[in-house]
Amino acid sequence: MIKKKIHVFEPISNCLGAEVTVATKKSRKTFHLRRPLPKNEEYPLAIESFAISPDRYAELMKRVESLNSPPK
Repeated sequence: MIKKKIHVFEPISNCLGAEVTVATKKSRKTFHLRRPLPKNEEYPLAIESFAISPDRYAELMKRVESLNSPPK
């Protein structure tokens, strides 16, 4: 069994994502996660089908389904 420590820190810069460090007894690796690009879309307050237009609901549901599909 490999013992490792994982530390996650808030980014120092606004252009970087979270800083993640993975350390074992023999090595340490630090990397930054990508910061999500800002989107100019409003997120729904509720996802029930009656809360938004049918077309928008269908679009959001396709996005959810794509999260559960195997990578291409």
